[in-house]
Amino acid sequence: MAPHVNAIVATLDLVCPPIPNSSLSGISQNKEVVQILRRSDFYMIGGRARAHYTDVTVDDEGKVCFGIQVQGGARGNGFIDIRAIPPIAAIDGDVRISFGYSENFLNFYRVGENGEKTLVAKFHPEDILWRRGRRERFISGLENHLDLACYDLLYVGIATKTDSYDRLIAKGHQARQEILSDEPQRHPGAHVSDEIYLFLFNIDPLLIKSWRPQDEFEVDDTVMTYSNERLVADAEKAFISILKPSYNSQLYKNYPKGRDGLYDHGYTGYSYSISDGLTFRTPFGSMKGARERNITLSNDADSISIKGDSVRLHIAGADYEIDASST
Repeated sequence: MAPHVNAIVATLDLVCPPIPNSSLSGISQNKEVVQILRRSDFYMIGGRARAHYTDVTVDDEGKVCFGIQVQGGARGNGFIDIRAIPPIAAIDGDVRISFGYSENFLNFYRVGENGEKTLVAKFHPEDILWRRGRRERFISGLENHLDLACYDLLYVGIATKTDSYDRLIAKGHQARQEILSDEPQRHPGAHVSDEIYLFLFNIDPLLIKSWRPQDEFEVDDTVMTYSNERLVADAEKAFISILKPSYNSQLYKNYPKGRDGLYDHGYTGYSYSISDGLTFRTPFGSMKGARERNITLSNDADSISIKGDSVRLHIAGADYEIDASST
């Protein structure tokens, strides 16, 4: 007997911080980073003015105080507990730490007995905002991180039979090139390549089945399986149909119906949310992500829910929904 509830609650998890397009050449030469990027098969391209550090100081308690300024936009203040930075906290015994910074990086070095410095941690503003959105313990402040990490959503895509690195970075990606060619500067004097960001996601599903007391079922009915290929294809269409990114030419007006998604595959419902603390906006709506410290799900994240032919964007903490059929 089919379960009374057969649902999927899926979160989109970034495999790394947002990547400025201008840094791709350096990333492609790092084999360890490339392996991380290859874990992704779902990606987005967004735009936002460049962010940089301001007013960086170190206090007597070993905290780095800093501001993050989005050019022409939001500004926030944050703090880093040096001893709580994971690679530093993992060092046994007493250790000397040296600190240096620029408007683009916060650098932390281990100082050896001979005075030699070894880099142990390096944070770009996008990295700090990503880690703040994930509630990492060594960062505090930046209460307005959703305003700082707010991007214009330009394109949503998937990597069929390959991975996001191969599809989006290693090979010429038509939409990315079109965006770099056509997008205007978001701040006077800026390079557009600094203002375009790549977001590489992995989709993590939670499968839910339940039966009523009167239902009869066999052990085989409790087996949890799903098709990742169908889940990824369906998620792409869900985000495009709701948010309508400007560089996606196919907007899937018939979603959730389709041959390669989850429609007509026995699910009573399914949903998608972003498990990182950032915001994507388009003229047709905005969607913010969130997570708890130890799990990817959060009631603070907006979500796209599908039940039958109904597709809705649920706004966390608000009493209204956006219906895909009305946009």
